[in-house]
Amino acid sequence: MKRILTFLGILTLTTSQIILSQDVPETVLLKQFHTIHSEEMMSWLQKLCSPEFNGRLTGTPEFIATADWVAGKLKEWGLKPAGDNGTYFQGFDFPYTVINDPGSLSLNLLQADGSVIKKNYSYPDEYYPGMNSGNGEITAEVVFVGFGVSAPELNYDDYKGIDVKGKIVLMNRDVPYGDARNPEYKKWVGYCYHQYKLQNAVKHGAAGMLYIDGAAANPNIAYDPSIIVCGIGPQPLADIFAGLKTTNKDIVEKIIKSFSPASFNTGKSVTIKANTTRHPEGKACNVLGLIEGSDPVLKNEVIIIGGHLDAVGNAGRVVNGALDNGSGVIDIMGAAKAMAQSGIKLKRSVLFMFIGGEEVGLIGSKVYTERPVFPKEKTITFINLDMVGNGTGLAVSAGSTYKEYLTYFEQANAKYIHRTMQTSAPVPGAYYGRPRSDGVVFSMAGYKTMSLGTTEGTKKIFYHLPGDDPDAVTIDIMEDVSKMIYVALINMGNDAGLKY
Repeated sequence: MKRILTFLGILTLTTSQIILSQDVPETVLLKQFHTIHSEEMMSWLQKLCSPEFNGRLTGTPEFIATADWVAGKLKEWGLKPAGDNGTYFQGFDFPYTVINDPGSLSLNLLQADGSVIKKNYSYPDEYYPGMNSGNGEITAEVVFVGFGVSAPELNYDDYKGIDVKGKIVLMNRDVPYGDARNPEYKKWVGYCYHQYKLQNAVKHGAAGMLYIDGAAANPNIAYDPSIIVCGIGPQPLADIFAGLKTTNKDIVEKIIKSFSPASFNTGKSVTIKANTTRHPEGKACNVLGLIEGSDPVLKNEVIIIGGHLDAVGNAGRVVNGALDNGSGVIDIMGAAKAMAQSGIKLKRSVLFMFIGGEEVGLIGSKVYTERPVFPKEKTITFINLDMVGNGTGLAVSAGSTYKEYLTYFEQANAKYIHRTMQTSAPVPGAYYGRPRSDGVVFSMAGYKTMSLGTTEGTKKIFYHLPGDDPDAVTIDIMEDVSKMIYVALINMGNDAGLKY
């Protein structure tokens, strides 16, 4: 899930404004603060991105091996298991699909003499195999279906009046409602999901699906053996629209402006080949480690900090997921180790959550909100980290009804970190925008949800692509994020006057 936040301003605090928890002497706090260092964090990140974990696709044995490794670290550091039956794991079943090879994508150009010339596209720059595609090959006409949405209650249907049976549908991400900040956008949330779009295509009889997704790996899509799926980048898209006197961009703008579908037969034919194997026996989990509070009353209250442990796996080439989201995982691990070994007694409990299934549909966060370890009414906040490891600046967001939570992070940064920090407190309902983050699940389930981020990126982002390796992160800012979390959560955990 991954959104660029819009922040409302930059706040700097003077040292005189810092309020350190009176229960923790600064010398004690700083002892473990200085043990958080980038060299160790980079060694953990390299482990996460190692061949033995093969891109950490949810459901696979490699993902379970990753979870075992993280749980082993939590045990080593002294965190209590908070999962099922006294373990660190909150398990769930999750089938997965293996991409045996990248398959192929080609445009079929009919010549005047009836022969066909194939234009073959290159992987991964121009196309990416559908990460949950059915197995096989299809050649068919391409039908443009806008956003692939049928929403009769909203008086909108991209499939109205057009026959896609046995054909290949071409569709965009998102929905034809452009302003995710508007409360009306909530009505469209269910139609944003990639799973819905595929299921709707199958419902209308499509045999193939081209997803305008920047030619990136995307396992967050439903599986149906009857449909062959492929993600495409700018070049195949331009070739399909060649000679049509319009572009995808122009049509999308027109649809959003007029709120009227503009589906049509392109007259172009493509061939998609996919080589996949479905594994219905897949297993996955969240990894949960707890620092239990010491106050007999306040220990029943919890602060949850989490980030997704999974990445998008391997589709001919591995996507190691260093930034997305090895960075968030390692940031949390750095703070967890320091807090657990500090000897500092917290009044409240802190739950460290390494979430499975984010990339395949926000599954692990849904599992937790349905089977919480602590009651929702006793949860102070859920703090989400996703792609927090590229840049020179810090960012913290919280809802406007609890923007005082920002203070703990502002103070930690102002006294100990000294980075630029952007903060925001959007109004409820506009907090996360489009639903592609675990924070969305917690927010929609009624949890007060925050997010941490980094700004002023210094590295190229390989989003869901090969190249998202350890050298794609800014490790020194990851060290500072961990240090900020360490200080902020200690103060938040020990502030008896904290309101929630």
